[in-house]
Amino acid sequence: MLMSDVELTDRERLIAKEAAKLAIEEMSSEFYKKIGKTVVEKFLIGVGLLVVGFFVGKGWIVKA
Repeated sequence: MLMSDVELTDRERLIAKEAAKLAIEEMSSEFYKKIGKTVVEKFLIGVGLLVVGFFVGKGWIVKA
């Protein structure tokens, strides 16, 4: 039996459509969470580098 041979009721189509919508929302939400996490991590690394550079510039951190 091929998928094109299967007849869906209106209720089954509505359920399938809603399930697909939920799956897409879940995937995009997960994607943006990961992207956001990467951006925040890079931002914090940059801030840390600036702080260390500032401390070295002020002479508060001296090479041994």
